[in-house]
Amino acid sequence: MRNDPVRQKIRDLLWERGLNMREASLAIGRNVSYVHGFLERGTPKVLSHRDAEKLAELLGCEAEDLRHAQRPPTRKGRGRKPRRDNAPEGSPVPLTGIPEVEVEASAGPGALAGEFVAEKARWFLPEGMIRYEGGAVPGAIRVLRVRGESMEPELSEGDRLLVDTSRRVPATGEMFVLWDGNGLVVKRVERVSGTGSEPGLRLKSSNAEYADYTAPAGDVHVVGKVLWTVRRV
Repeated sequence: MRNDPVRQKIRDLLWERGLNMREASLAIGRNVSYVHGFLERGTPKVLSHRDAEKLAELLGCEAEDLRHAQRPPTRKGRGRKPRRDNAPEGSPVPLTGIPEVEVEASAGPGALAGEFVAEKARWFLPEGMIRYEGGAVPGAIRVLRVRGESMEPELSEGDRLLVDTSRRVPATGEMFVLWDGNGLVVKRVERVSGTGSEPGLRLKSSNAEYADYTAPAGDVHVVGKVLWTVRRV
């Protein structure tokens, strides 16, 4: 991502103000590796309006200076994989296609609405495994890629999650994908007493460097329950 003028401007302004990427991440209310991920790994591809405004305030520039007129190009050799609609032939059991989707950084509560997602690949999995082992309907399953380090060592960057989008009632101790008001996260949840009569959700990370935090239940949009994880080795 070295040829991206927006990212280079952020690097220059951080250097001028004597800030590192960790300090900038915390200053805009993100996790410690957020700015590093954006600048060095291209994740997310573009800043959300909120993040652009907060980062511009920190760096003393206009928010428009930190917004892309168009998406930066993908890295060479990492273009979108062709979609496969048909299951491989010769399988001894019925297979069903599960889309792996990439969600826009600025998607908001409607994170899996059509205009915010792009299908990156299709996973063909045994239909019986999904229905009987997972207790889910295949059409409700989506595959999402793990980003960030907050769930280390339980989950790592690049792992995949099979998420049942029909299960949106958070249960204590279970892992869910949620919109927490700032972005899409995967956390273990715990129901707690909120302010006044409104209940809250405690969102818990596995990585000790990331503090747990509580959000009003009404501000959290549950995308779905994590059924299985696929680890990178």
